Amino acid sequence: MAVRVAAKNKMKKAQSKSPTRGSGLKKSGKKAVTKELEKFRVRLLEERERLEAELQEIENRTARISEADRASELSAYEDHPADLASETFEREKDLAIGESVQGLLNQVLIALEKVDRGTYGICDACSKPIKKARLNALPFATLCVECQDRIER
Repeated sequence: MAVRVAAKNKMKKAQSKSPTRGSGLKKSGKKAVTKELEKFRVRLLEERERLEAELQEIENRTARISEADRASELSAYEDHPADLASETFEREKDLAIGESVQGLLNQVLIALEKVDRGTYGICDACSKPIKKARLNALPFATLCVECQDRIER
Protein backbone atom coordinates (compact mmCIF):
# COMPACT_ATOMS: atom_id res chain seq x y z
CA MET A 1 0.00 0.00 0.00
CA ALA A 2 2.82 2.41 0.91
CA VAL A 3 4.57 1.57 -2.37
CA ARG A 4 1.46 2.55 -4.31
CA VAL A 5 1.08 5.87 -2.44
CA ALA A 6 4.74 6.71 -3.07
CA ALA A 7 4.35 5.74 -6.73
CA LYS A 8 1.26 7.94 -7.12
CA ASN A 9 3.06 10.92 -5.58
CA LYS A 10 6.06 10.32 -7.83
CA MET A 11 3.83 10.13 -10.90
CA LYS A 12 1.92 13.32 -10.07
CA LYS A 13 5.27 15.09 -9.94
CA ALA A 14 6.38 13.39 -13.16
CA GLN A 15 3.22 14.41 -15.05
CA SER A 16 4.06 18.07 -14.63
CA LYS A 17 7.50 17.76 -16.29
CA SER A 18 8.21 18.25 -19.97
CA PRO A 19 8.53 15.05 -22.01
CA THR A 20 10.72 16.53 -24.73
CA ARG A 21 14.25 16.23 -23.36
CA GLY A 22 16.72 14.09 -25.41
CA SER A 23 14.50 11.12 -26.16
CA GLY A 24 15.53 7.86 -27.68
CA LEU A 25 12.83 8.46 -30.27
CA LYS A 26 14.90 10.85 -32.39
CA LYS A 27 13.70 10.52 -35.96
CA SER A 28 12.36 13.42 -37.97
CA GLY A 29 12.48 16.54 -35.88
CA LYS A 30 11.55 17.93 -32.52
CA LYS A 31 7.79 18.19 -33.19
CA ALA A 32 7.57 14.55 -34.26
CA VAL A 33 9.58 13.45 -31.22
CA THR A 34 7.39 15.49 -28.88
CA LYS A 35 4.23 14.09 -30.46
CA GLU A 36 5.56 10.51 -30.25
CA LEU A 37 6.66 10.92 -26.65
CA GLU A 38 3.30 12.39 -25.69
CA LYS A 39 1.54 9.45 -27.34
CA PHE A 40 3.64 6.98 -25.34
CA ARG A 41 3.20 9.03 -22.15
CA VAL A 42 -0.59 8.89 -22.53
CA ARG A 43 -0.51 5.12 -23.14
CA LEU A 44 1.71 4.61 -20.10
CA LEU A 45 -0.53 6.78 -17.91
CA GLU A 46 -3.59 4.84 -19.05
CA GLU A 47 -1.82 1.55 -18.31
CA ARG A 48 -0.80 2.84 -14.89
CA GLU A 49 -4.42 3.70 -14.07
CA ARG A 50 -5.63 0.30 -15.29
CA LEU A 51 -3.04 -1.57 -13.22
CA GLU A 52 -3.75 0.50 -10.11
CA ALA A 53 -7.48 -0.23 -10.47
CA GLU A 54 -6.74 -3.94 -10.86
CA LEU A 55 -4.56 -3.92 -7.73
CA GLN A 56 -7.31 -2.12 -5.82
CA GLU A 57 -9.86 -4.73 -6.91
CA ILE A 58 -7.58 -7.55 -5.76
CA GLU A 59 -7.05 -5.84 -2.40
CA ASN A 60 -10.81 -5.31 -2.01
CA ARG A 61 -11.55 -8.93 -2.82
CA THR A 62 -8.90 -10.12 -0.36
CA ALA A 63 -10.27 -7.80 2.33
CA ARG A 64 -13.82 -9.11 1.82
CA ILE A 65 -12.61 -12.70 2.18
CA SER A 66 -10.63 -11.82 5.33
CA GLU A 67 -13.65 -10.04 6.85
CA ALA A 68 -15.84 -13.05 6.14
CA ASP A 69 -13.31 -15.31 7.84
CA ARG A 70 -13.20 -13.09 10.91
CA ALA A 71 -16.99 -12.77 11.06
CA SER A 72 -17.47 -16.34 12.13
CA GLU A 73 -15.02 -17.86 14.56
CA LEU A 74 -16.36 -21.35 13.91
CA SER A 75 -16.63 -21.00 10.15
CA ALA A 76 -13.84 -23.53 9.54
CA TYR A 77 -15.82 -26.18 11.38
CA GLU A 78 -18.80 -25.72 9.11
CA ASP A 79 -16.92 -25.79 5.82
CA HIS A 80 -16.15 -28.89 3.89
CA PRO A 81 -12.39 -29.48 3.37
CA ALA A 82 -12.86 -28.99 -0.37
CA ASP A 83 -14.42 -25.56 0.27
CA LEU A 84 -11.49 -24.58 2.45
CA ALA A 85 -9.07 -25.73 -0.24
CA SER A 86 -10.92 -23.65 -2.84
CA GLU A 87 -10.79 -20.55 -0.64
CA THR A 88 -7.09 -21.07 -0.02
CA PHE A 89 -6.46 -21.52 -3.73
CA GLU A 90 -8.36 -18.31 -4.55
CA ARG A 91 -6.40 -16.35 -1.95
CA GLU A 92 -3.08 -17.66 -3.25
CA LYS A 93 -4.13 -16.93 -6.82
CA ASP A 94 -5.04 -13.35 -5.89
CA LEU A 95 -1.68 -12.90 -4.18
CA ALA A 96 0.19 -14.20 -7.22
CA ILE A 97 -1.82 -12.02 -9.61
CA GLY A 98 -1.29 -9.04 -7.31
CA GLU A 99 2.47 -9.55 -7.37
CA SER A 100 2.44 -9.79 -11.15
CA VAL A 101 0.32 -6.65 -11.52
CA GLN A 102 2.58 -4.79 -9.07
CA GLY A 103 5.60 -5.81 -11.16
CA LEU A 104 3.97 -4.48 -14.33
CA LEU A 105 3.01 -1.28 -12.54
CA ASN A 106 6.63 -0.81 -11.46
CA GLN A 107 7.77 -1.23 -15.08
CA VAL A 108 5.24 1.37 -16.22
CA LEU A 109 6.41 3.80 -13.53
CA ILE A 110 10.02 3.31 -14.62
CA ALA A 111 9.04 3.98 -18.24
CA LEU A 112 7.25 7.21 -17.22
CA GLU A 113 10.36 8.31 -15.32
CA LYS A 114 12.42 7.64 -18.45
CA VAL A 115 10.05 9.83 -20.48
CA ASP A 116 10.64 12.63 -17.99
CA ARG A 117 14.42 12.13 -17.93
CA GLY A 118 14.59 12.05 -21.72
CA THR A 119 15.85 8.47 -21.91
CA TYR A 120 12.65 6.77 -23.03
CA GLY A 121 13.17 4.52 -26.03
CA ILE A 122 16.86 3.88 -25.26
CA CYS A 123 17.95 0.31 -24.48
CA ASP A 124 19.24 -0.07 -20.91
CA ALA A 125 21.86 -2.61 -22.01
CA CYS A 126 23.35 -1.30 -25.25
CA SER A 127 22.12 2.35 -25.30
CA LYS A 128 20.78 1.97 -28.83
CA PRO A 129 17.27 3.16 -29.71
CA ILE A 130 14.46 0.67 -29.15
CA LYS A 131 12.44 0.22 -32.32
CA LYS A 132 9.12 2.00 -32.40
CA ALA A 133 7.29 -1.25 -33.24
CA ARG A 134 8.55 -2.79 -29.99
CA LEU A 135 7.51 0.26 -27.98
CA ASN A 136 4.08 0.16 -29.62
CA ALA A 137 3.70 -3.47 -28.61
CA LEU A 138 5.24 -3.06 -25.14
CA PRO A 139 5.41 0.63 -24.18
CA PHE A 140 7.32 -0.10 -20.97
CA ALA A 141 10.10 -2.06 -22.72
CA THR A 142 13.55 -1.15 -21.43
CA LEU A 143 15.58 -3.38 -23.75
CA CYS A 144 15.83 -3.63 -27.52
CA VAL A 145 14.84 -6.96 -29.10
CA GLU A 146 18.45 -8.06 -29.53
CA CYS A 147 19.39 -7.45 -25.87
CA GLN A 148 16.14 -9.04 -24.66
CA ASP A 149 16.88 -12.14 -26.77
CA ARG A 150 20.41 -12.30 -25.37
CA ILE A 151 19.14 -12.12 -21.80
CA GLU A 152 16.45 -14.75 -22.39
CA ARG A 153 18.97 -17.22 -23.79
